[in-house]
Amino acid sequence: MKGMKTLGAALLALAALASLAPASAGAAAYRHYVACGVSQNATPAHKCPKKSKKGAFFKSLQGEVDYSICVKFPTGENICAKAQPAKQGKLYVNKITSNIPGKHRVTWFVGGKRVGLFIFNVSD
Repeated sequence: MKGMKTLGAALLALAALASLAPASAGAAAYRHYVACGVSQNATPAHKCPKKSKKGAFFKSLQGEVDYSICVKFPTGENICAKAQPAKQGKLYVNKITSNIPGKHRVTWFVGGKRVGLFIFNVSD
């Protein structure tokens, strides 16, 4: 009886790990972040000054794709740029022209599925 409980627990743990694999694999196919700048050398940042340039960066690591990007502003407005082509290995930037202080939520989609989320704040 004790052996059956151990086997059952092991099978449940294995099933839980197997269910996580597809999500991790999909996330590794893309790199995405927001930076306080729009140059290829800009580094990821979760807080940008109001007057700084802001960019949302995307790179496909495993093939050519079309991606969409949406920005939700502190006002509740949501703006999306759809069908942005991305060649494998090339870094793309979408400018974010907001100077509105507060939380901004940037989401990337490929094939209608969310592949990334990055939240950053614009400070006064």
